[in-house]
Amino acid sequence: MKLLYIFSRSDPWRSALVLVSLILAAAAEGFGLSTLLPLLSLASNQSIGEHSALGNIMEPLLLYAGFHPSTSVLLLVIFAALIIKSALLLLAKRQVGYTVAQVATDLRLRLLHSLLCTRWAYFTNQPIGALANAFAAEAARASQAYLAGITMVSQLIIVIAYVIVAGMTSLHVTIVAILLGIITVLLLGHLVRMTRAAGARQTTLLKEVITRLTDVFHGVKLVKVMGREPIVAPMLVSETEQLNVALRRQVITKEVVAALQDLALMIYVVAGVYLCIVELGLDISLVFMLALVFIRILTSLNKAQRQYQEMAENESAYWSLLSTIKAAEAERETITGDKKPYLTRGITLRNVVFAHDTHKVLDAISMDIPAGELTVLTGPSGSGKTTVIDLLARLISPQSGKIHVDDIALGDLDAATWRHMIGYVPQEAVLFNESIALNVSLGDPEIQRADIEDALRRCDAWRFIEHLPEGIESSVGELGAKLSGGERQRIAIARALVRHPQLLILDEPTSMLDAASEQAMWQMVAKLRGTMTIFAVSHQITPLAMADRTYRLEHGHATALCPEEALRAAT
Repeated sequence: MKLLYIFSRSDPWRSALVLVSLILAAAAEGFGLSTLLPLLSLASNQSIGEHSALGNIMEPLLLYAGFHPSTSVLLLVIFAALIIKSALLLLAKRQVGYTVAQVATDLRLRLLHSLLCTRWAYFTNQPIGALANAFAAEAARASQAYLAGITMVSQLIIVIAYVIVAGMTSLHVTIVAILLGIITVLLLGHLVRMTRAAGARQTTLLKEVITRLTDVFHGVKLVKVMGREPIVAPMLVSETEQLNVALRRQVITKEVVAALQDLALMIYVVAGVYLCIVELGLDISLVFMLALVFIRILTSLNKAQRQYQEMAENESAYWSLLSTIKAAEAERETITGDKKPYLTRGITLRNVVFAHDTHKVLDAISMDIPAGELTVLTGPSGSGKTTVIDLLARLISPQSGKIHVDDIALGDLDAATWRHMIGYVPQEAVLFNESIALNVSLGDPEIQRADIEDALRRCDAWRFIEHLPEGIESSVGELGAKLSGGERQRIAIARALVRHPQLLILDEPTSMLDAASEQAMWQMVAKLRGTMTIFAVSHQITPLAMADRTYRLEHGHATALCPEEALRAAT
């Protein structure tokens, strides 16, 4: 119920409209049902108020409204009440549909915004599969929990309407119906708790399965080439079988509840009809009316319990998603600084220290990156070169030391504007299964087709693109599988250049290329020198030979190298 309260507070006006519509629909249905006993009395040639207080109430109401209580009038009242009820239910369900869709959308957008604004160090520790599962499956199941909760409320409102009608017909029968309904709900409560436990198990297993599946698909080529399918598959099969057990338990408990509810209802009705007719000698029309109301009360109570069971089944997905969102919001990136950045003189690092837990990666390093020049950072793997890049991009902050851009502390600059000035090419080109144009522009509406073509020409990518059947609208395939390594890297560089950055960061961009492609790539980079500041991480001889300034990073210390020392280090 707490879940339903939370969702209702998120959109109170729409929730209020749904509630009012449901109440009015229930009132219309109850009013239509209340005319049934008078109709049966007329059909059996009895006085309209002979057997119950309900008839005594309905007759003066109809007369006051100007209608003579005849069979045709009562049928017309029932028909009108059903139309009004259907219209109000349609309005309520329409609003419920909008609200359910909005609940899922709001949860997804909240998750998306929280993840995009989180600290880089936190984000890199999160399994992508778990985040994808939260965005897709958990948000959908959370909205289904809300739908089940609203449906449960609608059934309870209908129960109240039926209880009022039944109370005006026979107070004793009404009390018995309520007591039997409550007893049934309590007796089946254990099965509902089993469903909740199975739903929680499903949430956990889905997260684990999709996380592992995502990891496997990222390395599916490796798995297939090395013939590791027989090793990888059993891990997925085992978790999938566990998920199957949880799903079966959910289905079984739900069906058992429905079957036992139907059985209990039939026993109650048969016993009640026998008691009323044989033992109490009540009129058949009154018994029919009481049986109908009795069945509707218990049926609505049963439906309410089944909807509660479904809400219990899916609510764990909401709590899991909420936990993911709150964890990300707690790790929100702290952005300081509001000064507009300029890069006309260069970037300086002075006595910069950075450590991962107790491992010191950078130990008081100092570097100068002059504007308009090519600065190359080399060093063994794991020496902290990528950490320097993360520091320059303000993805992380140093524990001590200073980083300045044109004599202004990097932390005092507006982070969004500074990052907008950066073009970044990672070691492994990241391409989406979209067109070349979209991979270059990343969907930025301010980037025109001419800008995309210019960036592709600047990185010598146009030579192979112009021969493609669809040109820049050609798909690159999953992770760029339709392109060669050199072609993928050129598109990645075009993406970095299309916004005309002032700082171009290259993180070992040619480490996966052959010698000829590497040479061509660095010749293209050399043409950019002077138009922007270039900071490159590389082990290759070519960039070290053409660099204006070279540093070697090793054991946490950065050492400036002269051209001869740089070449010796590369060889």
